[in-house]
Amino acid sequence: MGNAHLEKWRSLVDEFRQKAGELEREERDNCLACTAADRAKVAEAQQFMESSGIGEALCALVWDARRFAAWSCHAKPVPPDFTGLAMVTDHMKDFAVDFAYRGRRYGITFKERSLHPDPRGDSHGEAHLSSAGETVFGVSMVNRAGAAYDDWHPMAVEAFRPGGWIADLLEMHREHRRAKAASEAKARDQVTSRRAAMISLE
Repeated sequence: MGNAHLEKWRSLVDEFRQKAGELEREERDNCLACTAADRAKVAEAQQFMESSGIGEALCALVWDARRFAAWSCHAKPVPPDFTGLAMVTDHMKDFAVDFAYRGRRYGITFKERSLHPDPRGDSHGEAHLSSAGETVFGVSMVNRAGAAYDDWHPMAVEAFRPGGWIADLLEMHREHRRAKAASEAKARDQVTSRRAAMISLE
């Protein structure tokens, strides 16, 4: 009788272990499926960021928005499509700017993430764009050692919600490139004129 009782408990323990093992395998499979789905989602957003150019666009806009907000406080000319500029917070390389672009409200935040010295001397940061108070795009960024302070490039997508802001962001970037090209051309012309003033071919 004692052996029968013992066998019964062994059978119950074996059954419990079997069910626990099945549950563990099922949970592991579900986790792997979730992880695979998450990886696919992140990879798709990353690919869109890289192919569309919105990562580079946000990296440029971060510093444009900060400059424009500073200029607006000192009555310097700001591109007419940017209005209502306000520096929300400003702590060196951690800052937030609110503005309207062609009547639509946006916000930019940037935080320096270089908490420890990078072996190559690079700086790391993270920027987020909000539209109507909702975060729609975020990207981690890198500033290579020796580059200009505002020369940042995207690394990984941190947040993404598609919408009309994409067209605005890309247009802001086109304006940035046009203004930069015009400024560089003007600087070259000034150098040429200065040289020409010191040259006589007669």
